[in-house]
Amino acid sequence: MSAQNFIRLYTIASPAQSAFLLNEGRAYFFVSNTDKYALRGNNLIVGASELILNNLLDMNLGRLETALCDPDSRVKKIPAETFLSSLDTYSVALNVSMVIAEQVVLTNQIINTNLECVQGDEKRIKETSIEYYRIVSRLRAEYEKRRLPWLKALTEKFETSLICKRGEAFGRTAAPTKITTPLVNTETTLELPRDSVICEEGSMGDEMYILQAGTVDVLINGTRVTSISDHGYVFGEIALLLGEKRTATLKAKSDVLLTRLRKSDLKNMAGSQHSILRALLTSLAQKHYYNIEKIKAISAVLIEKDLSAGPGEKARQALEVQRAQNDLLSLKKEVSGVYETRKVEFLAELVESF
Repeated sequence: MSAQNFIRLYTIASPAQSAFLLNEGRAYFFVSNTDKYALRGNNLIVGASELILNNLLDMNLGRLETALCDPDSRVKKIPAETFLSSLDTYSVALNVSMVIAEQVVLTNQIINTNLECVQGDEKRIKETSIEYYRIVSRLRAEYEKRRLPWLKALTEKFETSLICKRGEAFGRTAAPTKITTPLVNTETTLELPRDSVICEEGSMGDEMYILQAGTVDVLINGTRVTSISDHGYVFGEIALLLGEKRTATLKAKSDVLLTRLRKSDLKNMAGSQHSILRALLTSLAQKHYYNIEKIKAISAVLIEKDLSAGPGEKARQALEVQRAQNDLLSLKKEVSGVYETRKVEFLAELVESF
């Protein structure tokens, strides 16, 4: 696809100074020459993620992608200040949320496709690095809660390692959406007993949930992958916005109190509770950003694989696998030893997962 006959909206890494209203046509987004996706529709606001992250989270990002439009597209530039001031308008916030949600879905598809090319020893190194990173991330999260000097020293000992950095590139995700603003509409409140199924994997979604109290298990293909007990945690925002199929089953691990929201509820709340829409926008923009970073990390692994192919490469990869597994084993041993010595309950679940 040659860019010669297309309208260039912006180039990757260039300053983000405006959003764009695509009145009609198709927009193409390039993370690289081979990693690309397209959006088509009427009155879509694109180029918003960087503006949201830079202005609402004080990040300093250039453009995440290069964006082009068909030559017959009708497009209008929206200055950053004008765009940001319009985000408290429900119709604008919903438009932007739906566009970024679609970008998250499409970049997820690129990630999954590219990961299929990471095989054999590269795949084992990736999986080991992600597990290492997630353990260290859990230690960091516990330190941020408790501020214990010994926990800080333990965390810092491991989080600067090469395997942790590699795991971060593959495994880091955006912070979950959290909405802690009190919601006064009792019609949206659900009280469910333990073992209740909140929603099922594969079912169509048109609502999202905010956890107010209790613990929820997240299951994929019938296997529990995590449990969530954070007040304000949001489930299902992309399903709500796009009508997508649920990607996981949610089941009450304890009695739970939830807020259930549909698009009509968001509209009713928009006038008085701007923070809800802002939280959704910020979370979606973060997911978009982290997906782009993950695409780049996977591409780097695939490029390295191609460049290093040749005699001795198989032996080198096997050595890398062994080194990564040894690093992970050392981390688990030290964390387990700290748990046995200090008897701190907040590490019990982590150690049991080893």
